[in-house]
Amino acid sequence: MEKTIMTMLLVCGGLQACGYTGTEGRQSIAGGLQSEMQEIRLLMAREVGDASAQRIEQCHAIPVGSKACGGPQSFVIYSTAVSNEHKLQELARQYTEAEEKYNRVTQAMSTCSYITPPEVYLESGKCTIKQSQAWRK
Repeated sequence: MEKTIMTMLLVCGGLQACGYTGTEGRQSIAGGLQSEMQEIRLLMAREVGDASAQRIEQCHAIPVGSKACGGPQSFVIYSTAVSNEHKLQELARQYTEAEEKYNRVTQAMSTCSYITPPEVYLESGKCTIKQSQAWRK
């Protein structure tokens, strides 16, 4: 009997020590995810640079982030003339994954409105859009 009680106490104590519980745990995880997303945004901004291009074919938009009910949060405009496209795609994937986790942890809600990919333009040697769905630096 004593062995059973001792085993149960150890298991219960171990479960509490190994995992986050309640609001404090979610806040701690959410804070870590926010920091991770901020760092990834900085890395993306560095990779995008000034998005300069000589031809419109060098201008692209990549979906970034995740709304709580699905779909991208925004688009990043970049130029293949100055950005490593594969690196940028990987950063966008990491950011989106972190935001999906953040949304689950915080039980976030969103408008569920669908954001269409923006049309990119080459204006004064820079890739840009005429819509407000993208963020740069």
